[in-house]
Amino acid sequence: MPHRVIFSTLSLLVACGSQDSDSTTTRAEEPSVAELAACDEHDLELIPFMGPAFDDNGVLLAPLPVPHIVATTAGWHTPENRDAVVSHNAPPMMDVFTHDGLLGASFAYSEACGSARTMTLWRDEAARKKFVFGEVHSAAIKNGLKYTSGWETTHYTESAATEPPSWDALRVRLADVRRE
Repeated sequence: MPHRVIFSTLSLLVACGSQDSDSTTTRAEEPSVAELAACDEHDLELIPFMGPAFDDNGVLLAPLPVPHIVATTAGWHTPENRDAVVSHNAPPMMDVFTHDGLLGASFAYSEACGSARTMTLWRDEAARKKFVFGEVHSAAIKNGLKYTSGWETTHYTESAATEPPSWDALRVRLADVRRE
């Protein structure tokens, strides 16, 4: 997997959350998650969807089943921690694609903000939880979060849309969760 793809997916391990609830984490000496999220990701690079519901170009093969689960995360790191974050996230990035019930995953990153975003789509909550609480993902959470400046994640059941949400819609959803 190319280094850029690995970096762009660095927060995949938190895309589904290490907990079973919405989470926002940052260290006291670091900027708040709200401050990190306010960074202008003008250089946001998108990695197309990969997974069984998408073709090799990231195009949806058929409408997504209704309902399905959408999980998203945003994570930030400092430049000196980039390589450490990437190395801890490589195993779950590979592992997620081996899980039954994954419909697809897409990633985005901004060098300017030191941010990475993920979106994963799941057939159901049981499939999402199997990945989240699995050995590979749990180890990455335990060992990798110390290299982040902050992260946030949420997931929800989509009961109407048959296409993935936009990145902008996910930013709004994360901001809403942050304000709750």
